[in-house]
Amino acid sequence: MNKTKIIRDSIHGNIKIKGFFIELFNSPELQRLYNIKQLGLAHLVFPGAHHSRLEHSLGTYHIASELSEAINLIEGEKEIIKCAALLHDIGHGPFSHTLEMILENSLNINHVELSERLIFGNYEISSYEENKYIFHPNINEILEKENIDKKLLSNLIKGKKINKMYLSQILNSAIDVDQLDYLIRDSFYTGVAYGIIDIQRFIQTLKIFNKNLAIEKKGVGVVENILMARNLMYSSVYFHKTVRIAELMLLKAFEMLSNLDPLDLFKKTDIEILNYLKNIGPFQNKIITYLKYRYLFKQSYSISYFNLDEDGKKIIKLLSKSDLKKKKELEIENALNIPPGHIIIDIPYNEINKTEPRLNKTDITILDDNKQKIIDDFTPVAKAIRSKIIPDWSLMIITDEKYRDIVSKNAEKLLFN
Repeated sequence: MNKTKIIRDSIHGNIKIKGFFIELFNSPELQRLYNIKQLGLAHLVFPGAHHSRLEHSLGTYHIASELSEAINLIEGEKEIIKCAALLHDIGHGPFSHTLEMILENSLNINHVELSERLIFGNYEISSYEENKYIFHPNINEILEKENIDKKLLSNLIKGKKINKMYLSQILNSAIDVDQLDYLIRDSFYTGVAYGIIDIQRFIQTLKIFNKNLAIEKKGVGVVENILMARNLMYSSVYFHKTVRIAELMLLKAFEMLSNLDPLDLFKKTDIEILNYLKNIGPFQNKIITYLKYRYLFKQSYSISYFNLDEDGKKIIKLLSKSDLKKKKELEIENALNIPPGHIIIDIPYNEINKTEPRLNKTDITILDDNKQKIIDDFTPVAKAIRSKIIPDWSLMIITDEKYRDIVSKNAEKLLFN
C-alpha cells in the first residue's frame, strides 16, 4: 500500500503526496530548497517575502496534479508531469534568480540546465563533507529505481517540443502551472493584491486540442486576469527598483572576486553564501553588512527606452555585453575618483529575456465552437501587454549614497559622449 504524506500549504491548503513522490520530496536536492528564498532579496522591500523555493515547488506539483486530473491524462502522463512540476527548480542557486547571471556570463548555462544535470546524476548538490551525513538517495537514484524516463522529464522542464505538446505546455507556456503558483504565492507573501487568480476556473476551461492545450472561450476572462497579474507583479515586485538595487549589490560582491567557481557557488544556500562572502574580502564584507542593515546603494541616474535617441540605443546595446559594461563601470570610477565596485550599471533587458522568456508571451489558443482562434480575437489585453516595456528604465546607474551627487551630475556625459 502506498504511503501518503499530507503537507499543509499557506496557499493551497492540504497538499497530498504519495508513493515515490515522498522519496523525491525527501531528496537532498529538494530539501535544500527550504533554504533558498523564492524572491531573493525582495524581503528588504516586502518584509513578508521569506517563502522558499520548496514551497513553490510543492505548489506547482499540486496545481499540476489537479490539472492532470481535469484534462484526463493517462496515468503515465500524470506521473511524469507531476515529477517535472516537483523538480523543475532543483537547479536554483542561492537567492534564486539573483545570481543566475553569473552562470549565464561565465558558463552560458542557467538553473534549468543545472536541474537537468541533477536529474541525470551529472552534478551533485551536496559537498564531499556533507555526503558523510546524507543517507537518503539522490534524485537520479530515485528516478532510476522507478524507471522514470529522464530524457522526457528533462524535456518537459526545459519546455522542449515533443510529440504530445500539451504535456510540455502544462509546465512551459504562456500560462502554465509554474507561473500560476508563483503569481499567487508571491502576491500573498509580498502583500500586493495583483495575484488573485481563479485557478479552478482556469483549469475547468482547459482542453487538449490537436495535441496542444487550449482554453474554451468562456475562460477568456480568467486568462486576462492571469496575464495582467503577471505583468503587474513584474513591474511592482520582481523588478521593483529597490529590490533590483539590493540584487545588483549582491551580484557585484561576486563580480569583484577572482577565481570564482560558479558551479560550486550554486551548491550553497542563502545563509551559506552570505557567510562565504562576508569572510572572503573587505569589499564583500562591506556589501553584506550593507545588506544586513539595509543600507542600500542609491539610484544616481536612469533613462527609459522612450527617452533614448538612436545613438543612445546603440550605446546601451553595446553596454548590455557584460565585459563592456564592467569596462564602463571602471571608467566612471576612475574619472570620478570612486573606489572599485561602487559604480553599478544595470541594463536589465537581456537578463529578463533569459530568466523569464514568458513575460510577454501571449500565444494562447482559444476554442470557440471547436474552432481554433487566438487570444487577440477576444481581448486587447494581450496586445497591450506585449507592447509594455518592463522595467521602466533601459539603463540605471547605482552607487553608494556618498557618491550619488557627483555621479548624477556626470553620468550622461560619461555614458554617451
